[in-house]
Amino acid sequence: MQAIEFQQKAAVLGTKAAKAENLPTLALTGGYVAADIPKLLTITNAVNAGVGIQYNLANLWKSNAVLKQSKARETQLAASQALLVDDIRLSVNEDYQKAFVAKRKIEVYEKALTQAAENYRITKNKFDNSLVTITDLLDANVALLSTRINVLNARADAALAYRKLLQTTGILYQ
Repeated sequence: MQAIEFQQKAAVLGTKAAKAENLPTLALTGGYVAADIPKLLTITNAVNAGVGIQYNLANLWKSNAVLKQSKARETQLAASQALLVDDIRLSVNEDYQKAFVAKRKIEVYEKALTQAAENYRITKNKFDNSLVTITDLLDANVALLSTRINVLNARADAALAYRKLLQTTGILYQ
């Protein structure tokens, strides 16, 4: 954003410079002469000064291509800045949505963890009463462990998504 702003300032100065080409120029001149030409002329301590004004008459009927290029550059930079702002908003919105989804995933996996823990408890009680086999108990245990891992992964993903959101918004610097 800052680079585009500096480029816009440079383009505005370029436009001003191009407009200045259509204005007349003023020149101040001055000089000092001491000349000794034998048998012809001797001048000592001669000072001359002058003021001159110049205007290019061709600027009256010519279109100023530099001015048009400079204005086109300004327009191009304004469009680039608008595009960059849109990209930033899109990135921030996308990262916000990812953080929101990651938070919701945690909630879903925590509910699944509660259900898996309850399933394991019931299966363990049944195993203690010899109503299910060891395979069923191990399956319930694997499901509980898998759900715990899913909860931890969801929390890690949420932390990563939140940090990415902070980085995108410019709050977190690398």
